[in-house]
Amino acid sequence: MSRPTAGRSSATRGYGATAAAVGAEQSARSTPGAVAVALRPAVRLTDLSVGFGATTVLQDVTVELPPNSVNALIGPTGCGKSTVLRTINRMNDQVRGYWRRGSVRVGDDDVEAAGVDPLALRRRVGMVFQRPNPFPMSIKDNVVAGVRAHRLAPRRDLAGIAEHHLRQVGLWSAVAGRLDDSPFRLSGGQQQLLCLARALAVGPEVLLLDEPTSSLDPISTEMVEDLLLQLSGDLTMVMVTHNLAQARRVSTTTTFFYNGRLVESGATAQVFDSPTEPETVSYVSGRIG
Repeated sequence: MSRPTAGRSSATRGYGATAAAVGAEQSARSTPGAVAVALRPAVRLTDLSVGFGATTVLQDVTVELPPNSVNALIGPTGCGKSTVLRTINRMNDQVRGYWRRGSVRVGDDDVEAAGVDPLALRRRVGMVFQRPNPFPMSIKDNVVAGVRAHRLAPRRDLAGIAEHHLRQVGLWSAVAGRLDDSPFRLSGGQQQLLCLARALAVGPEVLLLDEPTSSLDPISTEMVEDLLLQLSGDLTMVMVTHNLAQARRVSTTTTFFYNGRLVESGATAQVFDSPTEPETVSYVSGRIG
C-alpha cells in the first residue's frame, strides 16, 4: 500500500527556533514566491517543570510547536513524554501531589490562567490514548458524544456530523449499515479510528496522541498514520511514540526527552540525521533506550 511522505524541513537548532523555522518553511511552501513568515506557535512550553510530591518528572522544558503539523515526542519510557501531553490539557489537575512551574500556552492562551475551564480547554485540545477507549454506546453516539456534551449542534444535525467524521477517518464504508451497533464489535484498529472521529468531531485546535498505534496491527497502524498525514494540513498534533520509524514517517518536528529533560528539538530530518547532542545520537542510533 503506497502512502504519502511527510514533509521534511532543513536542519533547525535551538528549542525556541523549532516553530519559527518550520512555520516559515510551511508559509513559503503554501505561497510560491512569497517571503517566508514565521507562524505563531500552536503550543508553547516555557521553563516548564512538573512533578508529583517530591518527584520531579519534567525539568525546565522550553519548546515551541508549529501549527498544522505532526510533532513527535520521543525518548525512553519514564522520561516525561506523556506527562507533557497531560499537562497541556490539564489531565494532571486531580492527581495527588501534582505541581507545575512555568507556563503552557495553546495559541496565545495560558492553559492555567484564572477563569480557564478545563472542560472547555479539552474541547480545544483533544486527546487519543494508547488503547482505544470507545464509550459504551452506539457507534454513531460515540462520534457525537462530545458534540452533545458541549451543545455544539442541534439534534437534527447529529447524524450528518457522525457521517462526516466517520468518512473523514475512513470508517464509513465499514459501519454505515450498523451505526446503532456496539463499538466493541469493531476491530482494534477500527475502534481507534472511531476514537479519532470522536476527537475530531468537536473541532479541536490541537490533538494529543499518546502512542496511538502501539496496540494495533501493522495494517491498522498504517491506516492511522495515513490519517495523521492527511489531517496535518489543518490540525496541530503532538504525538508520543516509541516507534522511531513512525516518528520519521509522519512527523514534521521531533523533540527528544531524556531523564525529564528536553535534550533536542527540531525538524525531524535534522534530529534523526544530524543530531547535535550526544544523547540524541545514542538514542536515534539505538545505543540507549
